[in-house]
Amino acid sequence: MISLPRTRHCRTAASLVLAGVLLALFLRRAPLAEVGEVMAAIQPGWLAGAVVLALLSYVLRGLRWGLILQPVGTAPAVTLVGSTAAGFAASTLLPARAGEVVRGLVIAARTGMPAAGTLASILTERLVDLATVLALFAGAAALAGGRVSTDAMAILTPVAVVAGAVLATGLGVAWLVLRHRERAINRLTRVAPSRFRGKMGGILHHAMDGLEILRRPGSWWLLAAWSALLWLTSAAQLILLARGFGIQLDLVQGVLVMSVSIVGLSVPTPGAVGGFHAAIQFALINMLGVGAALSSAFAILHHAVCFVPITLVGLVYLSRVGFSFKRIPVEKAEADPQSVLSSRAGS
Repeated sequence: MISLPRTRHCRTAASLVLAGVLLALFLRRAPLAEVGEVMAAIQPGWLAGAVVLALLSYVLRGLRWGLILQPVGTAPAVTLVGSTAAGFAASTLLPARAGEVVRGLVIAARTGMPAAGTLASILTERLVDLATVLALFAGAAALAGGRVSTDAMAILTPVAVVAGAVLATGLGVAWLVLRHRERAINRLTRVAPSRFRGKMGGILHHAMDGLEILRRPGSWWLLAAWSALLWLTSAAQLILLARGFGIQLDLVQGVLVMSVSIVGLSVPTPGAVGGFHAAIQFALINMLGVGAALSSAFAILHHAVCFVPITLVGLVYLSRVGFSFKRIPVEKAEADPQSVLSSRAGS
């Protein structure tokens, strides 16, 4: 196992406690006897289709990552997808979102790209994901009239307006920072003690490299198209699985449930346990009026579809390329990405 310092032990403990609390809240609304009966009645064809779309969404994520990485370097599609799977496997098995670091370090070792650059690209990816989901959520909320409960609609409308404003503001700030890159970096490094300014400047340059794709109009639109396809595939996966339970969702409803589930996914628990379940359960019950047993069964199986197959793929990839979690210096990378030297693994 990875050797963790005291602060990391505290983060691990906090992550596990948070997962336990959220899982307890989820189980309070889940009539377990009925949940078992509902899950036993799932239609396997719809379940298989959902698994295929879940895996496809990770393939799309890996290929899109290659576009984001262009300012840093290039990598074969197999390496991009395999490293993505490895990262999600690590996030499922390790606490505190360690998989985000694992993913950047694996592809750095496989390709020779600078680790600081690959790690910075994951920050860019998260920002792009946030922008895409905000845009999809705002659009779905605008079309949600008659598709969700009246109480939910009263909340969705102002939240959608805020989401649109946050998206527009964020894009504006990113554009300004990139346009005045050196000035922004100089101002940010001034707040650090003098002995750390050089190191901080290097990290910020790598972070800006990861965002450089946003300055290229052609690449920006391509990135937006990839991102929309990725997240709409995730929504379609959710809709297919719902059909297996006899829940009829259209695309607008699927995007709304997916958007709420991402709020739960953002909670830093191992494998998104607890937060992901509670968020989906909440969305189905409060927005669509689905019963507690059905919504709970769906949340449990949806979590499994999203995380189990990709975890198995990621572990197989790590095994085939000769990596183990022991060889991935997660703690060192978190403390100082520049100090992590890229090494080439055997093909």
